Amino acid sequence: MISTPYLDQRGRQRVRSGNTVNAWLVPLRGFYEWADAEGLLSSDVAQHMTQLRYFGPGSQAGGEQGATRRVLVPELRSSSEAPPEPEWVSDPGARQRLLDADLNARDRFLVDLLYFSGVRIGEALSLFRQDMHFGGAPAGGSCVEASAHFHVGENLQTENRASPKRGRRLLYVTEILIDSYVEYVLERDRLLGDLDTSQHLFVNLYSSGEDNGKAMRYGTALKLVRRLGAAIESPMTGPHVLRHTLATRLVRGLECEAVPLDVVQAILGHRSISSTRIYTHDLERAKRNALQSQKPRVFALGEVE
Repeated sequence: MISTPYLDQRGRQRVRSGNTVNAWLVPLRGFYEWADAEGLLSSDVAQHMTQLRYFGPGSQAGGEQGATRRVLVPELRSSSEAPPEPEWVSDPGARQRLLDADLNARDRFLVDLLYFSGVRIGEALSLFRQDMHFGGAPAGGSCVEASAHFHVGENLQTENRASPKRGRRLLYVTEILIDSYVEYVLERDRLLGDLDTSQHLFVNLYSSGEDNGKAMRYGTALKLVRRLGAAIESPMTGPHVLRHTLATRLVRGLECEAVPLDVVQAILGHRSISSTRIYTHDLERAKRNALQSQKPRVFALGEVE
């Protein structure tokens, strides 16, 4: 939708910003929805003004977990301002520093889990120890998958109020993740011993007093990621940056083979592939780097007589 020019008090022609136009349309939409509910409309115009839209984690409207909201249809929204791109660790050196960072065993495993599997922080903090099948399916259970994996979205009742938010899925793991998991399990046993009674995968290990052994909360993970962002010289506003980084790497083929969008969608647990398409961001720079990385043609110049 394009804003119609108007004359200000001094007679100068101006165009209202996209944000202003969108803000004015919100109460207008509310008025039509009220009128429709009261039976005052003779048409279905109110129903055509809005649609359901999913906002991904890390966006202003989606928050940390993502959210589905009713918004104006594209025809009524101003398109003069591009939506913000997802945050990710774009510098290869910073990504390597992230992997090399000197962290305690629990924090190392949490960062590795977010970075190599792309789970949401709510999903990570709602994991139970029984969900981790890093040696394949345990005997006597319903799982029959032989490869190392873990189950996401199984637990809705948690000590720390963390929630997987949406459907279940199975994710496979790399040897790097298995190694950091083993280190964490050993340190957890060493520090808690017989006092380790929580079923949660991530618990407090380095707190003082009664907090030790209790389920880890979001605030602790947030402080860790922000502190780590400063250390690797690539600021991170929250754990969602690690999820965005994996998704962008998979789509672009950075430090890995490029992965089709539908596979990335399944890994991330997106309901709609339109949510996955946000990771095709920053295409101009990607195109420039791709074209400039080609080897130049070499000419052999002979002697001219």
